[in-house]
Amino acid sequence: MAETGRERGSGAKHWLKRWRAAARGAAGLALLMQVVGLLAWIAIAFGVGYGVDNLSRGEPVGWALGIAAGAAFVRALAGWAHDGAAARAGVAIVDAGRAEIFAALKLRGAGLLEGADAGTRTSQVIDRTRKLAGYAARWLPGQQMAVIGPVIVLVAVATQSWLATVLLLVSVLVLPGFIWLTLSEVAAVARAQQASLDQLSGAFQVRAAQAGIIRAFRAVTRETAALAEASDALRERTMKVLRVAFLSTAVLEFFASVSVAMVAVYVGFKLLGVFPFETGETLTLAEGLTVLILVPEFFAPIRKLSALHHDRADGTAAAEFLGRWLEGAAARPLPVKLPSLEGALVIEFRNVSVAFGEGVGLQGVSFTVRPGEMAALAGPSGAGKTTLLKLLLGQGVVTGGEVVVDGIALAPGASLGDSVTWISQTPWMVEGSVAENLQIARADATDAELRAAVIAVGLADEAGAGAMLARKLGRGGSGLSGGQRQRIGLARVMLRGSGLLLLDEPTAHLDDTSEADFIAILRDICRTRTVLLGTHSDKLKTNCDTVVDVSRSRVEGAV
Repeated sequence: MAETGRERGSGAKHWLKRWRAAARGAAGLALLMQVVGLLAWIAIAFGVGYGVDNLSRGEPVGWALGIAAGAAFVRALAGWAHDGAAARAGVAIVDAGRAEIFAALKLRGAGLLEGADAGTRTSQVIDRTRKLAGYAARWLPGQQMAVIGPVIVLVAVATQSWLATVLLLVSVLVLPGFIWLTLSEVAAVARAQQASLDQLSGAFQVRAAQAGIIRAFRAVTRETAALAEASDALRERTMKVLRVAFLSTAVLEFFASVSVAMVAVYVGFKLLGVFPFETGETLTLAEGLTVLILVPEFFAPIRKLSALHHDRADGTAAAEFLGRWLEGAAARPLPVKLPSLEGALVIEFRNVSVAFGEGVGLQGVSFTVRPGEMAALAGPSGAGKTTLLKLLLGQGVVTGGEVVVDGIALAPGASLGDSVTWISQTPWMVEGSVAENLQIARADATDAELRAAVIAVGLADEAGAGAMLARKLGRGGSGLSGGQRQRIGLARVMLRGSGLLLLDEPTAHLDDTSEADFIAILRDICRTRTVLLGTHSDKLKTNCDTVVDVSRSRVEGAV
């Protein structure tokens, strides 16, 4: 069922209320400093108004100018304090949002990041949470000031002229309706813009990571066009945000200018004695000048609020998305790491159904892989191969059937992490020696064990094993070929000694020779282990005992 705008808004309100609690103190101080600054402006208005009036009559003006000067200093100080408090409020709400996301990641595991590429997720964690800052730093104090400020100014104006007060009240009555009309449009364009920013960030990260492959296959022009398309989408949606912002600001400025002009005409005609109607009040130069100085400040918080609606829309859109993400994480079973199991394992998928996207999943997946066997999950990218592998690590949502290990069904969220070695397309490497990268698998591995591992996987012979272990690698394992990286992954398997080996596209970046060498070593390792892998490679599938076509189990809209 489609989610209504009201349901989306209520969800965003819940998360904003939760996160803004961390910023309540700083936001309250920011509001207080705005009120102090406004009171200082009122003092300036009275000081200047009555000072000029005294000057016109030849009376002393020192006291009035002293009040105005002191108030100006207080206003400047309040503005400085407000900026600092607002900045702290923004940092506090962003930190609260990010802390909750990272806490969910720590509790639920990396499965929380599924459903989007690394660049998109990075943009969501960094850029979307940053959008919360304006909500706490500017919108919350500004919203309250838009109510408190005009009331304070109205009281000050009322002490000078009752008719000017009435004119201000009448003019301000039309503003709430206009502001309400712009809110829905502002929120919609903010959501669309943030989605475009996520897409562009994700597209850029993926292409940056695969720059070498793109150049090798001469796809630079095509991929540049894809990035340009994503950039144009972001530009168009950003322009929509700016159009709404300029329109709302222009209309509000028009109403404010007309209102100020009405008061100015009344004060001018009244001071000249040519106002056509009897108002029941006598306006002096001091009162009239004070009113004219105060009137612009009456509209200042309201005009500022119009611009701040975009901070509100950005914060609401970000909280709406992040809240749905966290709620989805909360619905996942908590990962529970099972004790390490000795030896090779029998893995059975019995009519398993799994959800891995919005309305996308797999149904009826059944196969068995026994010790000494290799089973391949085949299918196009996005078919669900990696999702099935990660079920054994407690990541993913099983909606039907069961995964059985050595005759025992895995409970929801149960992880075989301590019994598994995982090899991806590009094994993770740290900056350091080959020996240090191998010790990631087992920190207490002896030098003899490390030498035996690199020799067994063909990284070096007996004479060159020591030099290979001492070899320094750059960031991300730079300095090694794709085949050497995968051999280090296999060496980690031997050092770790786990009975279950999971591989995700292990030969995706290897040439034919390197792939053949890798498969030969893998077949040798498989004799004492259970191997389950996802692959596109026909050569690798040919060497497997079981091949499962995952695409035949893929369904749309069924989960």
